[in-house]
Amino acid sequence: MPTHAQAIASVLAGRGVRYVFGLPGGEIVAFIDACREAGLQFLLTGHEASAAWMAQVVGQITGIPGVCAATLGPGATNLVTGVASAWLDRAPMLAVTAQIPAAAIRTMTHQRLPLQDLFSPITKGSFAVGGDDTVALVHRSMDMAAAPRPGPVHISLASDVAVQKYTPSESQSTESAPPARDNVLDEIATRLQAASRPLVLIGLGATPADAPAVRALIEKLQSPFLVTPKVKGIVPEDHPLFVGVASGMAIDRDIVETIKIADLILGIGFDPVECDKSWFADVRIAALDTVSMAEGAYRPMEAIGGLTALAAELDARISAPKAWPCELLDERRRAIHRQPRDGESPLRLIEELRSIFPPEGITTCDVGSHKLAMGQFWRSYEPGTFFMSNGLSGMGFGIPAAIAAQLVNPERPVLAVVGDGGMLMMLHDLTLIRQLGLPIVMVVLSDSSLSLIRVSAERRGYPPYGVDFTAPDFAAIAHAFGIESKRVKSISAIRECMERALAKRIPFLIDIPLDYREYYDLV
Repeated sequence: MPTHAQAIASVLAGRGVRYVFGLPGGEIVAFIDACREAGLQFLLTGHEASAAWMAQVVGQITGIPGVCAATLGPGATNLVTGVASAWLDRAPMLAVTAQIPAAAIRTMTHQRLPLQDLFSPITKGSFAVGGDDTVALVHRSMDMAAAPRPGPVHISLASDVAVQKYTPSESQSTESAPPARDNVLDEIATRLQAASRPLVLIGLGATPADAPAVRALIEKLQSPFLVTPKVKGIVPEDHPLFVGVASGMAIDRDIVETIKIADLILGIGFDPVECDKSWFADVRIAALDTVSMAEGAYRPMEAIGGLTALAAELDARISAPKAWPCELLDERRRAIHRQPRDGESPLRLIEELRSIFPPEGITTCDVGSHKLAMGQFWRSYEPGTFFMSNGLSGMGFGIPAAIAAQLVNPERPVLAVVGDGGMLMMLHDLTLIRQLGLPIVMVVLSDSSLSLIRVSAERRGYPPYGVDFTAPDFAAIAHAFGIESKRVKSISAIRECMERALAKRIPFLIDIPLDYREYYDLV
């Protein structure tokens, strides 16, 4: 008979899991070895948060919950930021942590934490192995993680339970399916036909598989559309009806003005978790979604079901296009264009990188002022080609996300755009990039400041304090890790480095100084 650890690993392998990300500890080694036996590749990360972010992005790309693992105590607490990110970024994940031996947990206090209490608020469920049938528990956890809205599930595995023999039980799940919701598509179609200026808002609930139906609906309506950052590219952003990226990115005032000009918002997979302001509660929204997003003062009219089917059914109910006046549409399109400042400006850098990087390539973005600029001004043309943390917005996301994207898509170019603050947090990930030879291009924007906080503080009337630091030579650091790199002095020098890295398919880090003053114009 297999052990509980082996039973868990066997289920994961059977469900299509290929990688387990994490850091070992004495209490989790039985599970890690079971993963080895089951053919799962365990990838050692430098911090548990990195492991969780990698699992998050694998889950987002594949739809199969990504798996991360950590030991008990500090291993579990280090995992929390990444698990919380998956919770608010709506990504399917299974987080496995060790726990104090079940036989000693009432007595042993060293490294003992109430893990289910810790993880329950930031997961769809937190369970301990050993009470129910373990195989059934893992299947149920994977199903729960992938079900709309996707999110993380946590299981704790006591070190003594891990090596005990697993015996199947006869217990069956008593969970019932959620009640069906009334279809309100007819009423939504009626509202659309009555509206003068409807606006489509596409959010993270829409997946790449939904893209054809979403695009067809937009073409039928001929109404302008916005996307939120986590779904960039679901409709190409060079589309004549594209009017920007909503939810707290750069030039947000202009975007909210566009939203308020509309007399009806058609949300497709729209999730307020991406919004840093509550405008969504003050406008008329009719929503197509996989689950209800109603909460607090946000009470949209909702049709619940599969987005592809809902979009197609609504498309069939629309009898005439609902185009905006040409002059108004042109005005709103002009609002999302900005001329870069002279010198080493973030916008100029984004334009240069976009002109070099292939449209089918995958871009990941860290958190900071550059995130707001990238989210708004980086043009995405295919679904699943842009990744950022926007629900939790945790610094450090960009490099682990790039690693995960490259592992899942080894043939595609991957670009990580990170600030110097975020890069300092994730230097340990260079080890894994070098070890696996992942051909990720990393562009580090060095301004020696946490510029987003600097701008925010000054806008509130506070002097900048505790936000500036001496940035190191990141190119020299990458070289020490065995990664080819260059510290350039100007944006114009980036092209040669990028083209070399893309042509040779090698890991490459570019360190470039930027002038953060442009952020005052954008944020």
